[in-house]
Amino acid sequence: MSLSSLPILVRFLIRHAAIGFGLAIVFVGLLLVFDIGGIATLIFASSSAALALAVLTFSVGLTFSSVQMGFAVMFLRDDG
Repeated sequence: MSLSSLPILVRFLIRHAAIGFGLAIVFVGLLLVFDIGGIATLIFASSSAALALAVLTFSVGLTFSSVQMGFAVMFLRDDG
């Protein structure tokens, strides 16, 4: 099943969820680079740094994806 065989609104939501998740990855990267609140120090001092980073990225990604999809739906035009 390819992406082009999905209904247009499902593709619309998937595209905006991917945009939100991409923004979340950038956000988490910036959190780590600038060590906001000492979070990078805390994560990389942990014995399970990969798990902590994965959970942080997934949870922020889920939030940003949901917000991006919500914005996209709210700004749809009604041509009818």
